[in-house]
Amino acid sequence: MTDTRAGDAARRLEVALIGAGLIARLHLDAWTRTGAAVRVHSTDGRAPDLASEFGARAVATLDEALDGADVVDICSPTHSHHEIAMAAIAAGVGVVCEKPLAAGVEEAEEIVAAAERAGVRLCPTHNARFAPAFARLHDLVAAGGLGAGAVARFDVAGYHPRPWTGHASARSGGILTDQMLHGVDIAHWIFGDVVRVHAHYQGEIAAPAPEGAFAVGTAVLTHASGALSRVVSRWTATPQPPIRVAYHVSGTGGTVLHDSEWPQEIRVFSGDAAAFGAHGESPFLAEIREFSQAFLGGPEPRLGPGDALAAVRVTQAAAESAWTGRAVDLPGKEAA
Repeated sequence: MTDTRAGDAARRLEVALIGAGLIARLHLDAWTRTGAAVRVHSTDGRAPDLASEFGARAVATLDEALDGADVVDICSPTHSHHEIAMAAIAAGVGVVCEKPLAAGVEEAEEIVAAAERAGVRLCPTHNARFAPAFARLHDLVAAGGLGAGAVARFDVAGYHPRPWTGHASARSGGILTDQMLHGVDIAHWIFGDVVRVHAHYQGEIAAPAPEGAFAVGTAVLTHASGALSRVVSRWTATPQPPIRVAYHVSGTGGTVLHDSEWPQEIRVFSGDAAAFGAHGESPFLAEIREFSQAFLGGPEPRLGPGDALAAVRVTQAAAESAWTGRAVDLPGKEAA
């Protein structure tokens, strides 16, 4: 594969990958394809097998993982993100972190502030931004292709996660603070700051969930621009049908639609859940390549600390709204 890295092309990025689950596997594949040298650490004993599969190196401790690393890629459970990110920042190591950046707003703010003080690059991995259908929507709206104003709906559906580490209560928000972040981030990216959130959920929210559980979360976002976004997330009781994403966005100048379940000219089936997608580059690879280029001196990536913080603030507001039954107002510049 052609090396597309920018900046110091002779230098090989040293990456510490934390975690050994499905997301870690996707990230490791992407880092390997971009030419990085990766060491893998996890606390569940799975790091050696994952590292061996991709020609990476397993290490026993977080300190060993961070020693000499340029970047830490945090793919461990959400409750561990804050501790790992703060340790990396203290060591002067750049941070890539799976969504959400942290379990709560206060921890997310601490990570962002620490990275800014230390001059450490912080990249949240909101992979939906790198899917061609969402990138095209962003460009279309930014160019005025839909005219003034907008009403949007973003949908995501997937199998209810079972093997979560630890426990989450219904009050934590469940799907509202996890899967819904994808739609929230896209809405924020395209339509700007969110000033009001009104959310609802039903079904099994707490984790770990029993077999056959389902959950549905809905949030209506009012943007400072006047746009309205409705984000709907579903955890289904069975692994079929596979992951589905869709959107319907209308403005004064037209409407744009997308649904991953529509017949497509080329489909690719792979993995235990038979997930499919349109032919083309994986959003995970596109995302990691963009981050890699930035860490090697190239252009800044399309995602930054403000995006991570905005997503956590909005999803936490959604959890509060669903629990209290009332809309939650946010400051006009929630990404600041």
